[in-house]
Amino acid sequence: MIKQDILRLSKQTLIYGIGYVAARMINFLLLPFYSYHITPEEYGVVSLVYAFIAFLNIIYHYGLESSFLRFYSRAGEDGFDKKEVFTTVYTSILVSSIAFSLMIFIAAPTISRGILHSENYSNIIRMTAGILLLDAMYLIPLHFLRINNKAAIFTTITLINVLINVSLNVYLIRFRGMGIDAIFISNLAASGFSFLVLLPVVFKNWNGKFTASLWKKLILFGLPFVPSGLSSMIIELSDRYMLQWFKGMEDVGLYSAGHKLGIFMMLVVMAFRFAWQPFFLQKHNDPNAPRLFSKIMTWFVFLMTLVFMFVSFFIKEIVSLEIFGRHIIAESFWPGITVVPLILAAYLFNGIYINFHPSIFYTGKTWVITFVVGIAAVINITLNLILIPQVGMIGAGISSLSAYIFMAVCTYLIVRKWMDVSYEWGKLALMFILTLTLVFLFYSLQIQAGYIKLMLVLVYALVILFFIIPRKRKTLVE
Repeated sequence: MIKQDILRLSKQTLIYGIGYVAARMINFLLLPFYSYHITPEEYGVVSLVYAFIAFLNIIYHYGLESSFLRFYSRAGEDGFDKKEVFTTVYTSILVSSIAFSLMIFIAAPTISRGILHSENYSNIIRMTAGILLLDAMYLIPLHFLRINNKAAIFTTITLINVLINVSLNVYLIRFRGMGIDAIFISNLAASGFSFLVLLPVVFKNWNGKFTASLWKKLILFGLPFVPSGLSSMIIELSDRYMLQWFKGMEDVGLYSAGHKLGIFMMLVVMAFRFAWQPFFLQKHNDPNAPRLFSKIMTWFVFLMTLVFMFVSFFIKEIVSLEIFGRHIIAESFWPGITVVPLILAAYLFNGIYINFHPSIFYTGKTWVITFVVGIAAVINITLNLILIPQVGMIGAGISSLSAYIFMAVCTYLIVRKWMDVSYEWGKLALMFILTLTLVFLFYSLQIQAGYIKLMLVLVYALVILFFIIPRKRKTLVE
């Protein structure tokens, strides 16, 4: 049974992963495009606006996406049916999102001056109001696809969204010379597509019944995710603003480019997360769940450490690869690659932290996320204030990594008393020791030869596969 469950989770992760990887890789190709058509300073402006959007997404959703997944998956237990849950959540987000976007549209000059130190970007801020509204409108229908295991449809919509975004970016910047305004026009069009194509899901699940008592329960469950979500965004994005304050807009652009190169690890984490939450919610009453979750953690960490080493060792080759006589990333952006290993490691620990979520959702004690991520945000800001003035981008990377390590460790220490999961600590420790040893050898010896780098990665994979994984496979069928 455990083997079948792991295979099912792997299949769902793979489906989400194919779509997410393809979508993000297509989107990732915009970085090379931008590096030849806009300056690092302009890319810094784009990065700060998208950081602003990411922060506001938390406010627009106010935890209702998590509430929807939990209450929809357990519909009937509390006396509410699935359409009632869908309608109540969607109505709440619809009304509040319209109000939020109107306020942003009206206050655009003030917001532009506040986050970008100039009113020249007011039109971009107005476009963000539309992007935020449309994104909020298709959020719950998209989660409906997830909770109903419609991974293929979810993936298709995501891919088309990104293709529209990328195509318009290239056309408007390269052939119409519209500059960074084109980036947000393209996003607005892509979000509009997703909203329209998911309207049938809304019509199918809408019953016109907004239930106040259910809404109260949804809010009580979801609101604790707001401060934790904002704290997560502080950890993820506040370093851009601090780099702007201490080092300037060019450093923001370079760091953001380096952060974007951490996409290879982020893809694994996000693909897993899309599949993981619906998966563990369906295992709420499964007596084999603790043992299953332990196995999943081991396989997850193995994959993550493998990706970490490969990308860290070959990042210079990746950015300097020439296509049609041009490097993938323009040389003016290369200084940003110094932070890539730190960003990869941060995503690794973020993935471990996500593995500890089941017992929080089962018990409804979402305050844990608020508490842990809130403290991590304070740690992140404090370290940024100390390290960025001294070592710039490297300090920002160290601050992010430290925050995610704290989140993983602290969450485990709190939730372990609610669900007794016997994680395979010996195997996990061996993976980390081998990873750190090989990374130390790579940097201390300043290895440049590609075949030696590849050999180090293969050594790691072979040791795990031949001395750890065979024994794991036996336990899968016990």
